[in-house]
Amino acid sequence: MTIDIAVRVLLGKLWIAALLLLIQTSVAWASDVERKLEAVFIGRFASYIEWPAKPRDKFVITLLDDNPFGQLLDHLYQDKRIHNKSIELRYANRLEQVGETDVLFITLTSYSARLTAIRYAQKHGILTISEIKGFAESGGIIQLDFVEQKPRIKINHAVAVKSGLKIGAPLLSIANVLREEKP
Repeated sequence: MTIDIAVRVLLGKLWIAALLLLIQTSVAWASDVERKLEAVFIGRFASYIEWPAKPRDKFVITLLDDNPFGQLLDHLYQDKRIHNKSIELRYANRLEQVGETDVLFITLTSYSARLTAIRYAQKHGILTISEIKGFAESGGIIQLDFVEQKPRIKINHAVAVKSGLKIGAPLLSIANVLREEKP
């Protein structure tokens, strides 16, 4: 009888371990799928934005701070075009390295550094995108996150207008739009 109990206990532990492994795998899968969707969204968002005229022959997307995408963006945007321009990807660790860009994907964890980057982007007519909570409310233009594996888009329209950017109605229609800039 003690062997029977030991087997049941072992089977119970194996069942729990398998369940935990399944949960971790589905969470990792969700994160991987969400990251891929996020990478695609960067280009899709840009296709609905109109910038003030810039005399560059390339469309520049810059990641500021960490690169959560690995090589995904390089593979995804190789041989692709946005607004009839080939895409150049740049990776910057500091704001001073950003230079001229069309899209700035911000992953800065420091609130003050993030605000400095947002102000820089507003001044230079740059579309800012981030997945950081509160990004749109703090002056960023597009905040993208996922809730239960569904994308949620928040757009600070007032900041986009202030930055000289025009956002197309199709993009505005699928987002939660902030119409007034907070002081």
